[in-house]
Amino acid sequence: MDPHNGARGARTSSTARSSRAFVTATSRTLQAQKNKETEEACKGVTEAAESVKEGAKSVKNAAEAVRVSNMTKEVTKKVSETAETITDKAASIIKEKIVGK
Repeated sequence: MDPHNGARGARTSSTARSSRAFVTATSRTLQAQKNKETEEACKGVTEAAESVKEGAKSVKNAAEAVRVSNMTKEVTKKVSETAETITDKAASIIKEKIVGK
């Protein structure tokens, strides 16, 4: 076959080049193996993502517990201070009434 002839036998210019493409196809078993590997990788990524989500929830819950704990400490301190102030004032009022001014 003349390298200058086209597919239908028409003559082309001498500067035109004929390019050929070679296409290869993977075998069915290789495709199946790749599909299985891809599926397993996706499953692993999904499981890892779920673990990260669970870890994030745990961290959030722990942070919330610490924040609540700190708030509880602050409230307990304020209540103690208020109770002490009330006790001191009540004691002062009772002492005034008993002893008199």
